[in-house]
Amino acid sequence: MSPRVNRQAFTFTHNRDGERLRLPERLLLAVCRPIDAPALSVKTYSYTLDNALDYAKKMIPHFVERIKGKTVLDYGCGPGWQAVAMRQAGAKHVHAIDINDDWLNHGRDLAKRAGADGVTFSKTLDREKYDIVISLSAMEHFRDPGKELARMCSLTGEELLISWAEPWYSPYGTHLNGTTRLPWLNLWFAERTVLNVRNLYPDGSDGAKRFEDVRGGLNKLTVARFEKLISNVPGMRVEHLHLHSVKKVPLVTKIPVIRELMTGAITTILKPAKG
Repeated sequence: MSPRVNRQAFTFTHNRDGERLRLPERLLLAVCRPIDAPALSVKTYSYTLDNALDYAKKMIPHFVERIKGKTVLDYGCGPGWQAVAMRQAGAKHVHAIDINDDWLNHGRDLAKRAGADGVTFSKTLDREKYDIVISLSAMEHFRDPGKELARMCSLTGEELLISWAEPWYSPYGTHLNGTTRLPWLNLWFAERTVLNVRNLYPDGSDGAKRFEDVRGGLNKLTVARFEKLISNVPGMRVEHLHLHSVKKVPLVTKIPVIRELMTGAITTILKPAKG
């Protein structure tokens, strides 16, 4: 569906810093939602403990079977729904870590209300190794994904399960599909242009000048770079790698260049290499 023209592109003259809007910014604003309008409808998850593992079960083969009876580290746990649900699904112990205090407190409160013992929330680790380390929807946000991947691997006793979206060159790798339906913004417009327009909206109140500085952070992780990262971790082997195509046409994820543009999510399973 073609986006409607936002007439504010012709009436807005300056950004929040008092600078005049440049022509590229006006062109982008023309295909964005009105600044005072609600965000465009985007498929999101409204979490409950009953559905908190739906995404993991969809993306990772035999997910529940993999975590049953295991010690699990939820690396980048967010508000804690998945951590508590994993404990309820049969994990022996779940330790969830994040850097966001509000999310950690939410997770603790959720676990208490659910009567789920054996699940803990912290900014630090509670042991040196875990049977299973899991990272869901976090890889694209790590400031240094290579460093975080190496750390997760060092903590993995049996399996590291990773699923994330969206790669940088996917249609909505900028995570701005709540602002515009125009795909591949980062190919059509310069970073400065995209962020200057983003910052006109309430979502852009942080005033970020680089994608890595937006709320939550975006590290511009591509398919090719991620594949290189997981292939070069000492002592680990890739057991499973699946590129989820945007239009559910698997063939496009095997075509050079096109695969970067049409991969919407990536799932991988890493295991310690045998002697």
